[in-house]
Amino acid sequence: MSEDSNYEVFIKTDFGKYKGKWVAICEESIVSVGENAKETYKDAEKKCPNKKILIAKVPEEQTMIY
Repeated sequence: MSEDSNYEVFIKTDFGKYKGKWVAICEESIVSVGENAKETYKDAEKKCPNKKILIAKVPEEQTMIY
């Protein structure tokens, strides 16, 4: 699995139920969700030791990228 595949999951997934929260993706799966980036990342590290983890905050409103 690559960092790119985790990013693909982030781009293609509907994160509507996670609005305003931090999500951590590892091996193409959401492994942790939380209010705090640091805690969410630490939780993901426990679940995916020595793996590449993508962490991002889900916008509360729709975002348009040009």
